[in-house]
Amino acid sequence: MAGFKLGMCEELERRYAELRRQSIQMANEALDLPDTRLALVDSASYAAFQLWENHPNRKVDWDWPSSWMSWKLKFPKRFESATWVGSRLVGFAMGRPTYHATGLRLDYIEKSPEAGEPHLDLTYLALYAYATLLGATHVKIMHPMNSDVRDYYEHKGFQYDPKSDSCIRRII
Repeated sequence: MAGFKLGMCEELERRYAELRRQSIQMANEALDLPDTRLALVDSASYAAFQLWENHPNRKVDWDWPSSWMSWKLKFPKRFESATWVGSRLVGFAMGRPTYHATGLRLDYIEKSPEAGEPHLDLTYLALYAYATLLGATHVKIMHPMNSDVRDYYEHKGFQYDPKSDSCIRRII
């Protein structure tokens, strides 16, 4: 029975890895910034992350490499994105479909403390593409860290839902 479950997990990982790859490709095709690209999270992302992991202006202290490994195992349908400008990592994002599979939630997003690029806008391109490929009706950013961040998301077209402590944007 364990082999059957492992086989199912591997098949889910393959199927959704292809959708993630397609969403990143779609987002990159929509980009209009020179030398800027979105990519799947990989070892190069983690190596670049180490340059700002202990930065004094870092606003969160997520351990991306460790978190990523557990998410990768637990959520084969996950969303992932690393934003690059040239060889400089701008930020990470990861999430997963909602429990009822009607939406795509963004659980973690972090921008490099030294980045000036619009990380949310860039990540949203990939998030929207992946949500569309999944047939989701909305995306939601979970647990904004403070009211300034929540206001920023609202300015970007999201609506705050206090019940779920998330900012939601419908997909048209």
